[in-house]
Amino acid sequence: MPASSDSSVGVAHGAAPTDGRTPGRERSCPSAPCREGALLIGVMTQRGTLAYVQPPTRVDADFVEKAKALGRPESRFRFSSPCIESGCPQWTGDGCAVVEEVLEAESANAPSSAALPQCAIRSTCRWFFQRGAAACAVCPLVVADIGGAETYKSLSAQNAT
Repeated sequence: MPASSDSSVGVAHGAAPTDGRTPGRERSCPSAPCREGALLIGVMTQRGTLAYVQPPTRVDADFVEKAKALGRPESRFRFSSPCIESGCPQWTGDGCAVVEEVLEAESANAPSSAALPQCAIRSTCRWFFQRGAAACAVCPLVVADIGGAETYKSLSAQNAT
């Protein structure tokens, strides 16, 4: 990456990404709350990693009600909705803080394979736009458990308990 790039967003200012990331499109949050209209993009496995749902499924009010009756759905599922940028407490002004924190915390746990996970939202994903393949590598490790003070739980945090 050129020295003039802003590492907080992973793309040089004024330069178009060269790895399939498209500037100027509406972005999708890959760690959205469970609410009617969101896309169910994954289910957390017993190992604490994400199993992607293919194709993603739009959730309805009935799903939301049943999922919430069993506790915080975000601890068991991952959802996607349009990124609301400055309307989100995770927005830094330049991008999503969640992916930055996950990359910092999970670099040792990220899969070493160069193959990216099969993901239906990559073309619009906020994290992919922000950090490219590095974000995809740690994405399966994120549990979007937004209960309490935790924004996410990582694979390493789960293994420590």
